[in-house]
Amino acid sequence: MIRILFYIQCFTLLLLSPVTAESLRDAVRFAVTTNPSVKATEFEMRTAAWELLELEGQYLPVVTVTGETGYQRVDDPSSLSAADNDVTKARNQLGVRAEIILFDGFRRSNLVYASAARVDGSIYRLLDASETMALNAVEAYIDVYRHRALLVVARRNIEKHVEIGRRVTDLVEGGRLPFSDQLTIEDRIRSARLAELEVQRALRDASARYERVVGRAPSGGMSTPRAAAPASLEALTATALQNSYRLQFARTQIDQARFEGEVALADRYPQLTLGAGLSRDINRNGVSGTRTDETIGIGLRWTLWQGGRVAERNAIASKNSRAMAAQSVAVREVRELSARTWNTYRTNLERSGQLREQLRINRSIVEVYGDEFEAAKRTLLDLLEVERARFNVEFESVGAEAGLVFSTYRALAAQSRLAEHFGLPKAQLALNPQFQDRAKVSPTNVFNVTIEPLK
Repeated sequence: MIRILFYIQCFTLLLLSPVTAESLRDAVRFAVTTNPSVKATEFEMRTAAWELLELEGQYLPVVTVTGETGYQRVDDPSSLSAADNDVTKARNQLGVRAEIILFDGFRRSNLVYASAARVDGSIYRLLDASETMALNAVEAYIDVYRHRALLVVARRNIEKHVEIGRRVTDLVEGGRLPFSDQLTIEDRIRSARLAELEVQRALRDASARYERVVGRAPSGGMSTPRAAAPASLEALTATALQNSYRLQFARTQIDQARFEGEVALADRYPQLTLGAGLSRDINRNGVSGTRTDETIGIGLRWTLWQGGRVAERNAIASKNSRAMAAQSVAVREVRELSARTWNTYRTNLERSGQLREQLRINRSIVEVYGDEFEAAKRTLLDLLEVERARFNVEFESVGAEAGLVFSTYRALAAQSRLAEHFGLPKAQLALNPQFQDRAKVSPTNVFNVTIEPLK
């Protein structure tokens, strides 16, 4: 009878559910590609890329136009004629000058290298944020699925107690059980309904979190297939260290700190510029008439001594050391994450297996106690106690199975492979993180990059 009621209940739930079911893959893809937090990181990446492209101007000539108009009065009898001296005249000037840097102590090159490292770092941050968002979406999806399953368990528990209540009522009316057993089963039924209310509240909370993470409310039937499990802790750790976006971001920070230090040191070298200009003056400096000046030449600027350079070197060394230490921290975090992920997976695997076996035993005990209760060999409290134990184990088993599924996806995230598992390769999420490699060939190589507009 209980099994028939359960099937009817499940069929009713299916009829009331939306026809379209959202798969785990669809939910994750939608979350990663639309969540505002990931979009914010994407804009950060694109900002860094555009700022890198701005540096192209460092390698191009700077052309300036100057102009001036007004009045001037010059009193210089030793240099000016009597007609021009101490006379207020209208004066005008118009000029154009072009200048290009020939040598700057490799300042521009290191600016490009540092900026390229920053762009690569922002790319890895975006990829890492995408992995985190994918894992959050998986967790939210599985959590809704788990609470739906727990609600079915809670409702089945109510139906089971209601059915026991009918049997108790018949036995009390037949004089085979005391009226206190009638009160006892009614109390248990109400407790079961209160448990259902708590599960319903938790399901609504899980759905609210799902909508925040994924971007839309859960709909339709849900399924939670397992991902491929790691072969061993060693294999998981090795892949995580090789692929970790967090670790690759830390490496870009080392490069960025080193190149920024070289930019600061470039001021100790001379700067050579090639300049050319043309200017036209009218009545300038008290001299009547028009004058045209044409210039071309090499300019030199070299700061031979400046205070604070020892402190500057120490600051550069400290920044480099901090970046190296941050990388070591990232390595340890990746190793710890791999170990904890593996431990969780192994524990969930063993726990779910043991709970399945325990649930099988508890169900057998419930059937035996039910028969013995009918034969007056067991009391109502005995029967209710084994029903309570069965419910607790089944409730815990549902959570363990969900935890096992989630731990397989968590292992993929630890290896920075979760987004790709759901059909979101790196090329679809971010720019190609090879700006440093291009810059090392030639600093101007990075300027041959087209950034498509956001869609």
